[in-house]
Amino acid sequence: MEQHTNTMPFQPRFHWKRRSTQLGMLLLIILIPTLGLFRIDFASASFFIKDLQVEWTNYLFLIGLIIVVCTVPIITYMTVGSVFCGWVCPQNLFSELSDGLTHKLLGKRADVRIDGPGMIVAASKNKATNWLILGLSFIVASAVLAFFFLMFFYTRSDMWAFITGETSRQPSMIVMYWMTTFFIFIDLATVRYLYCDYPCFYRVWLRFFRSRDALHVSYDASRSAACEKCNYCATTCITDIQPTAIKITDTCVDCGECVDACDQLHAKSGTKGLLSFKVGESENKMTWRKMLGKAFGGSRWLLGVFFLLGCTLMVWGGEIAAQKIIDQERLLQENQKGQQIARICNHQCAELQATCNAKSVKANNLTGCYRASACMCACTLQQDPTSPSADSLRQCIRNGEAHAQALNLNTPNQ
Repeated sequence: MEQHTNTMPFQPRFHWKRRSTQLGMLLLIILIPTLGLFRIDFASASFFIKDLQVEWTNYLFLIGLIIVVCTVPIITYMTVGSVFCGWVCPQNLFSELSDGLTHKLLGKRADVRIDGPGMIVAASKNKATNWLILGLSFIVASAVLAFFFLMFFYTRSDMWAFITGETSRQPSMIVMYWMTTFFIFIDLATVRYLYCDYPCFYRVWLRFFRSRDALHVSYDASRSAACEKCNYCATTCITDIQPTAIKITDTCVDCGECVDACDQLHAKSGTKGLLSFKVGESENKMTWRKMLGKAFGGSRWLLGVFFLLGCTLMVWGGEIAAQKIIDQERLLQENQKGQQIARICNHQCAELQATCNAKSVKANNLTGCYRASACMCACTLQQDPTSPSADSLRQCIRNGEAHAQALNLNTPNQ
C-alpha cells in the first residue's frame, strides 16, 4: 500500500495567534496612558479613570479593587492555567524577543542570562559589532518602554513638558526616567524569565492554586514510541522544560509552541502530534463551559461571589466619586455665577451704595443704605429669578423699601 504523504504546507495553530495576542496586549498597554484612560497620581493619592478622579480614601472602590485583584488571578489559575503568562504578559514577550535577538547576534545557543549556565557565545559571533548592536537595541527598547511606563504616573501634558524641557520638575523626572530605563535594560539583557520565578506574584501564587483541572499541555503516553529520541518539542520550549513530562510545579506558560512543533513533525507522515491542550485528566475536548464548571464546582463558587462583590463595590465607589465631581463642578459654577451677578449689581446700584456711609448715622444716609440693599436684592433676583433664595430676596426688597420710606416720613425737611 502506498504511504500517504501530506503535501500541504504546515500551518502552526498557536504561534501566530499567540504573537498577535501579545502584540495586541502591548498596544493596549501603550494606548491606556496615551489616551489618558488610566493613571495613578501619587501627588493627590488618587486613581484617574479617564476624567474620573477616585481618591484612595474612597474605601468602597479600594476594597472592591483589592477583592477583584485577588480573585481574578485565582480564577484564571483554575480555568486557563498559565495562559496569561504565555499569551498576554508583556514580560514574556520581551523575554522571547530578547532571546531571539541574542540568538541571532551571538549564536543559536547563546545565553547571557544571570540564571543561565554561564556566558555562552558562539565563537564566530563573538564580535564587538554584534555586542554593540545587541546593547544599543536593548537601550533603545528600554528608553521607549520607560517613557510609556512613566505615563501611568504623569499626565500627558507633564510628559510633553518633560520632552520639551519646559517643566519645573525636569530634574526629578530625568532621574525617574533614567532609573526606570536602567531597570528595564537589566531586565531585558540579563533577567528575562528569572523575573517570572521570583518577583512575579502571579507566577508565585500560580504554583499554589493551579490544578490539573485547569488548561494544560497533555502528552499522549500511549504513543510514546512515536517520539523516541526526538526531543524536538523540548528544543522549541521557551522556558526550557520537557513538554512530555510537565509537572504541575513546572514553569510551563501554555504557549503552545511545543504542540505546534510536535504537530509539524508528525504532519510529514500525516499523523497527529502527541501533545495537545487539555482540561482535566480525562477530557478530550476543551470548552469554556467545562473549564468554568471545574473552576467553580464545589465550594469554589465562593470565588465567583467574591469577584462579583468586588465589581459591585468598585462600581458603587465609582458612582460616589462621579457624584462628588458633579457636586464640586456645580458648586464652582454657582460660585462663578454669584461672582458675575455681584459684579453686575454692584455696577447697577453704585450710586445708591455711594450714598450709604457706614460712619454716619444721618437718616438720609441710612435711607440710602436701605435703598442700596433693596437695589442689590432686586438686581440679584432679576439676574437669577429661579434662585433658591428668591423668597429671601423678595423679603429683602420689601424690608429695604419699607425702612427707607419710614425714615423719609420721620425725617423733617431740611
